[in-house]
Amino acid sequence: MTTQVSAYLDIGDYLRAATNQETASLLGLNTTLTAGIAAGALSLPVASSVGWAAGRIWLLDGPWTEVGQVTGAPDGATLTLAAPGVSLAHAAGVSLSQAGPVGALAETILRASAWIENYCRQGTPGDRSLYALPRVERWRTPGPRAWLEPDGTLVLRPGRFPIQTVTALSVETSPGAALALDVAQIELAGDGRLVEVPAATLGALPGGAISPPPGLSRGGRGWLSLSYTGGPATLGAPPYDLRQACIWVVSDLLGQRRNPTGAASVRMGSFELQARPRSDPSGDSLLLIQAKAALQAYRVEF
Repeated sequence: MTTQVSAYLDIGDYLRAATNQETASLLGLNTTLTAGIAAGALSLPVASSVGWAAGRIWLLDGPWTEVGQVTGAPDGATLTLAAPGVSLAHAAGVSLSQAGPVGALAETILRASAWIENYCRQGTPGDRSLYALPRVERWRTPGPRAWLEPDGTLVLRPGRFPIQTVTALSVETSPGAALALDVAQIELAGDGRLVEVPAATLGALPGGAISPPPGLSRGGRGWLSLSYTGGPATLGAPPYDLRQACIWVVSDLLGQRRNPTGAASVRMGSFELQARPRSDPSGDSLLLIQAKAALQAYRVEF
């Protein structure tokens, strides 16, 4: 199995959206797990194996999405995978699907999910997932991600927002040595985008003068390590606006089958399709315009 980008929809989510897009040609096997499986499993218990074929199978499971190879179906309730099996554990109900005769709906959902992550620009290259997972980030100070305010308050802007919880924060006092700060004293500010550590918790000299920990100053270079959970997509339940944006992007990608050149207007006899507003200089379709508007709250602006 190979782990892919996060998925913000599964097959059922898209089909229930009633987008009026043709999807039958993009689906062969379309089923779900009937029981949980552990990492390394070579057998998948499924609701149905109708339509299976030897070849790729997609498990759309949020941040744990995977792509593998089906080698057989010994009965109507089990699929066999090529070694080494699944890379991650999965719960019952996870969507499994294979490609249809002209394409794969699951792969289109992953392409749309990757488009959303790149558009929102949260995280760092290589990990743009919007799912709220525990992460550790290391930032230089002073810099765009961490700095000391004139009043001595330490401010951090993690790679993902909104910030859900902070479990650890430390300052490197010297190579290989770190001083842990009290995370119970932090404040989450800026609509969950900033971590603020009040000056009083960093140390003070008599008379109220600020004495930051060793390795932390407004002028000298230092490093901070932050352990936190942040991101808008709750595990198992991404917010509806994020899911709707993904539906619109998937529909835009599928709509290119009727308009592969991206023309502003397509006419075939009595049929006419205008792919985007003529007044829009970006060339985006109406679907992408709506998706970008829905994603604006999750987008990093530089």
